Amino acid sequence: MQNESDLKLKKQKEFLIKFCYFGVIIGTTIIIIKVLGSILTPFLIAFIIAAILNPLIKFSCKKLHINRAIISILFVLAFYTIASFIIILIGAKLLVLLQSLFTTLPQFFTTYFEPYIRDTFTHFEKLFLSLDPNVISALEESSSSLISTLGNFVSKFSTMVVSYVSGFATTIPAIFLKTVITIIVTFFITIDFEKIINFIKRQLPESASKPIKESKKFITTTLFKCLLSYVLILSITFTEIAIGLTILQIPNAILIAVVIAIFDILPVLGTGGIMIPWAIIALLYGNYTIGIGVAVLYIIITIIRNIIEPKLVGQQVGLHPVVTLISMFIGLHFLGFIGMLGLPITIALLRYLNDKGIVKIFK
Repeated sequence: MQNESDLKLKKQKEFLIKFCYFGVIIGTTIIIIKVLGSILTPFLIAFIIAAILNPLIKFSCKKLHINRAIISILFVLAFYTIASFIIILIGAKLLVLLQSLFTTLPQFFTTYFEPYIRDTFTHFEKLFLSLDPNVISALEESSSSLISTLGNFVSKFSTMVVSYVSGFATTIPAIFLKTVITIIVTFFITIDFEKIINFIKRQLPESASKPIKESKKFITTTLFKCLLSYVLILSITFTEIAIGLTILQIPNAILIAVVIAIFDILPVLGTGGIMIPWAIIALLYGNYTIGIGVAVLYIIITIIRNIIEPKLVGQQVGLHPVVTLISMFIGLHFLGFIGMLGLPITIALLRYLNDKGIVKIFK
């Protein structure tokens, strides 16, 4: 009996030690990312780009028999030229669109939203004509107060957003400097990528070679599977939007569905960034069929997305949907969009290494 009690106590101690150990590791990682993230970002991005380009560079060197440095420079130049063109094109159009939208928002409120509120209160006044005059007076005061409050809010919100967009220009020098550093570091890392990897390998103990090899294999495969999962999720979202807009008889339904599905890739905003304002504007214009239809379609898309995303991603990384959902939420809270993707993969990696017998964490 005493032995069983001692064994149980020993297991509890082992569990607490493991829990504290991994808690410290996770906490330290989060702190390091928070504190040093912005400093190390250019180097991390450069290393990732170099790793992506390395297979192409090796293949080109082998086939063309040209010096690796020359091939590396050409590939890096081509990569950043294409990436810069795409980012500048999309970024410029997006900034102009947002600034124009929020600049005209107060005028839109005064022209469409304010008359709608006044008409609504007038309608209620007519319904309550038989009531005490004090009640009608209170309704009129509430109407004026609400319109004034909403008007001030819209004006302040628009001013704040425009100021933010304009203030973004002041950060351009810092962004430019980080971009230049990233490009320069990419050149150096790409040219000597094999030497850097071999140097890192030499510094690690032999016992670490197997975990690193298995981790690399798992992460590469899992990232590809996650990418396929999100392609499938976006395809489902596109299909839902296309069918819904076609039923609502919206012109160019397929094209609009493509745009909204692409917008769904953006963190935080998603489909709601387009569909919610669309539904509100349609209702304000009195087009209740479109307004209610778009709102219902958005609700359906959101529900289906929240059901299938944890399940699909969980299947690809080998986690239960509930565990996937919890880890995605925690990762998003602490580390943003990267954490939302990274934490489930990290937990899945630990489970994979545990199943392989490389580490001992779970039973």
